[in-house]
Amino acid sequence: MSDVTQTHEEKETLTVDVLLPGHDPRTTTALFTRTRKTLIEREGGRCFVCGGTEQDSGHPLEAHHHPIERSTANMIDWSRLAEDCRVGIWGEKAKAFDWDAFLGAQPFDPYRFVDDMTVNGMLLCKEHHIGKGEGIHMLPLPLLIAQKYAIEGYRFTPTEIIHHHEKDTTK
Repeated sequence: MSDVTQTHEEKETLTVDVLLPGHDPRTTTALFTRTRKTLIEREGGRCFVCGGTEQDSGHPLEAHHHPIERSTANMIDWSRLAEDCRVGIWGEKAKAFDWDAFLGAQPFDPYRFVDDMTVNGMLLCKEHHIGKGEGIHMLPLPLLIAQKYAIEGYRFTPTEIIHHHEKDTTK
């Protein structure tokens, strides 16, 4: 056993074996496109984890479906999610969503919530979205959150040193 009182490497092999429901092929909806722009404006064009901008990362910022992934929309008990959102578990934006209209719509369309990045979106740079060993699609959520709040300069992986991009308040 290693000395856990010292910095030590933790290697995990993550194997995921779940049955996702059938769903239509992924498309970029007009709702996603419009609300992604609003999410970028609302978040000041900065990654949730590192605070980096498109210019900092060299890639367009990406809108991650959060808390409900698009591929899981057809397995969600929407009334259960609405109950948690209405009490604020998933944040103020999801709390303020018009749950009554959404749940009562005929025909029911789960993508009215899923693709609305103003209530189901997290703005991420490419590295913190899909990056190996650092992205939300590649890490357990507690490790992603640790990156957001880690000490500046902390060596998080053999290839990543934590760097938080600060807003320029002089402009």
